Amino acid sequence: MKTVFKEIQKLEREITHLEKKVKRIQREIGPGVITGGADNDPAGIITYTTAGALFGYALLWVLALCTPLMIVIQEMAARLAVVKRKGLSSIIKEHYGKHTAMVVMVSLAIVNIATIGADIAGVAAVLSMLTGIHFGFFIIPVAALIGYLVLFKKYRTIRKVLLALTLLLVVYIFSSIAANPDWAKVASGLIPSYTGSATFLMAVIGIIGTTISPYMLFWQAADELEEHKTILRPKELELDTALGMAWSNIVAAFIIIAAGSTLFVANISVDTAEQAALALKPLAGDFAYLLFSLGIIISGMLALPVLAGSTAYAVSETFGWREGLNKKFFSAKGFYFVFILALFIGSALAFLPINPIHFLFYTQILDGFLTPFLAIILLSLCNNREVMGDYTNTKLKNAFAIALIMLLLVLDVLFLREVFNISLL
Repeated sequence: MKTVFKEIQKLEREITHLEKKVKRIQREIGPGVITGGADNDPAGIITYTTAGALFGYALLWVLALCTPLMIVIQEMAARLAVVKRKGLSSIIKEHYGKHTAMVVMVSLAIVNIATIGADIAGVAAVLSMLTGIHFGFFIIPVAALIGYLVLFKKYRTIRKVLLALTLLLVVYIFSSIAANPDWAKVASGLIPSYTGSATFLMAVIGIIGTTISPYMLFWQAADELEEHKTILRPKELELDTALGMAWSNIVAAFIIIAAGSTLFVANISVDTAEQAALALKPLAGDFAYLLFSLGIIISGMLALPVLAGSTAYAVSETFGWREGLNKKFFSAKGFYFVFILALFIGSALAFLPINPIHFLFYTQILDGFLTPFLAIILLSLCNNREVMGDYTNTKLKNAFAIALIMLLLVLDVLFLREVFNISLL
């Protein structure tokens, strides 16, 4: 009897220990998972759908390659911020001077605002699809709602709900299965291929650009600081980042598979929201448009504050202003002014006579041109012992970071050669 009692006590101690461990992990997990959730924004969904519609499963290898690269780069940005207790722009200014910080800040702002405009246009386009009202009528209300949620401190309250709702994107997994694809052909998409056409290069750069987006690096770094992490716990940081990025890319892979199983086999290009929604038809039938719309709207509501917020952080840090979504408006006026200005300019861009679906895709190619230069800066900083102390990169992380930089630089050069017919000889 005593033996049984001791075993029960031992089991209770183990359960208590496990509960404490889970609670500690829950406290640490957050910014990486939220950043990963925001990565599958309207621009990402459309980019993956377009890639699947154009090339079927042939570009799945790009996502498989991106996943470890993405985890490493995001973790580097977060670790750098926690070690230095500063945002990325502040660190860049401190170690490379204000001129370099300004160039990075302006480049990020241009890409982010273009993506804000595309995301707002994308959300407006699906609202138009649902209501039959011209998408232009929804642009200002969407931007105003985002501004309201942030200015009146509602975004922090609802973002975990929004993050949970992004689980709706699992419908792409079920739709892929319902389409009954040839899984041998799906698996063959994991084998790298190259056609050399400008369209192919656009799709590859777009996938990498939307997967490893510059704004995500700045956002997670800032979010780690706002979570008041004063002690760096590398394992928890890596777990948080790996969970968020891996889940983001699993969903992305099934978006490509769903599009490849429907749009590609039917030779349907993605020019409208209605066409993009057809990727969900094997699962949802006539409800495909509704499910697609909900996915775009929810992901847009999660991502737009992240895009505008990362822009505001970069500008505020460069000029030394007080910043943070945890600050009140009058104590961080410059930060909130940039936030609202980014939404305003993005809204203006959404009115441009550009197909909203194409707009979403093109902005991710811009990301693909900025990402390698940010990765070079991160790689340099994370290997500087004066900056990182005992938390410098491992050789494996350096290898992944260098691989990302080289891959994107080569792809960018090849794309420019194709577009402008430039000879490299």
